[in-house]
Formats: sequence, C-alpha cells, structure tokens
Amino acid sequence: MEAKKLQRFSEYSLSTYLLCPRKYRYTYIEKPFKKQKRSVNVYFIFGNAIHLSCKEFYEQKAEDRTLDNLYNIFRNVWKRSGIRAFFNSREEEKELGERGLYMLSNFFNSFGQKVPYKIESYMENKVRDYILFGRIDRIDLSADGTLQIVDYKTTKYYDSGEDNEERDRKTIQLKLYACILDGMKHKVTSGSYYHFEDDKFDTIDFTPESINYLREWFDEIVDDIRYDRSFDKKMGRHCEFCDFFKLCNGKEDNTANLMLPSDELFASNIDNL
Repeated sequence: MEAKKLQRFSEYSLSTYLLCPRKYRYTYIEKPFKKQKRSVNVYFIFGNAIHLSCKEFYEQKAEDRTLDNLYNIFRNVWKRSGIRAFFNSREEEKELGERGLYMLSNFFNSFGQKVPYKIESYMENKVRDYILFGRIDRIDLSADGTLQIVDYKTTKYYDSGEDNEERDRKTIQLKLYACILDGMKHKVTSGSYYHFEDDKFDTIDFTPESINYLREWFDEIVDDIRYDRSFDKKMGRHCEFCDFFKLCNGKEDNTANLMLPSDELFASNIDNL
C-alpha cells in the first residue's frame, strides 16, 4: 500500500495565510484562477537577474571574482532574461540596469570574496506529520562550525517598528529556514535579509531555545490552516495589490455559495503548498 504523502508547507504559503486566510483559500484550495496565465512583472525578472548574477559570480574562479566581472555577469544575465521587451524606451531600461549595477556594487563591497558555504540550496525537513521546505539564497559557515542564513532582497529595507505581528510575518522566511536547518542537525546562530539597494542587513539571532519556540509556532500555524473552515479575509494595505481583490469583493464572485472542501479533498489540495 502506498504511503500517504505528507503535507508540505513553504514560507510563501504560511505567510500568505498569516497575511490573509481568504487569499490562502483562493491560492491553495479553490484556485479560481488556476487556468489563467499570470502576467510577468518586470521587477520579478529584475530580482531574478540579480539573484542569478550573484550565484554565477561564485561559480567563477577566485581570481575572476572581481567587481568588473560581476557587472559583466549581470549584463549577460540581463540579455538572457528577456527583460528588454518590457521597457518603453532605452532610457527606461538604462535606468533600471544602472540600479542593478549599483545594487551589485553594494553586494560586492559587503560580501567581498567571502565564499558561501552553500548557495541557492533547496532544503526540506519533516516536522511532526508535515514537511517544511524552501530554497535558501546563501548559507555562510563560521569558524566555530555554526551557520548564518542570508536571504537576498531587491526590495527596499522595511522597518515594521513596534508591530510584532507584522514583524513575525516579514521574518517568517528566516525563521522557517532556521527550523529546517536545525532539524537537519545544523546549528544556526543568525538569519539576515540583505537589502541590496540600502546595503543593509536585517538580522535575527537564533538560539536552540528560540528555534524550539519557532517550531511550536509553525505547528500552531499549520493547525490553524488545517482546522480553518471559514478563511475570513483580513483587510489591509495589501488588498489593492492582491490578485483576488475583485473576486474577494464580490465583483467576480461565483464562489460565494460554494461549500468549502471536505476534509479529504482539503487535505489533498494542500499537499504541495
């Protein structure tokens, strides 16, 4: 008899639920737009080009890891990405391209020739009766054998201030990665978002005790998802940017009278989050 597949949760699926349970419902359960082709955002391609340039930079020989070569790698990635089709003029393309070069200058100055322990690594770990998974941009190894997680951000640095709920949601990626690595018997001491444009780190320190607490927190989120049968919407600034804004407000809503999936269907729908 084939073993039952474990449910899988990523940083994006968990943070989507924390942001708005209704968005989670539409994204992972009912999927009203499943067959529609989503538009590609120029900034998404731009972010991928920055990430890929950093990855290819470390594939070079040590003597070739110079700032000029990093610039050249970025220019080549830019050409391959197809991003040029999204600009209205050469001046518009030049502006964003120069912004990318500026970001990579900051990256080079901050990280220099420090070679990461791992880069662009897919990781997963079984927790209780589900799996947490994700792809970590960068892992650095300290002299004492502990690990530091770094996630690259092309967005501007964001200070959530005293809003602890927002802070928890914004940093869930680092926390999830720390739990995954800890579950794989690695000692993780910190996780950082590196914001290229601001040349700024947003860092969280980890201890065995804090990671145990986080593991319990993830358990609670997973249980909330499993037992939620209403998936109420959570209003906020994010609504106007949401793919489901019109549907959620009844302008395209043909799902209002739908019953939520049965337990069996529900489980199958969230099998690969």
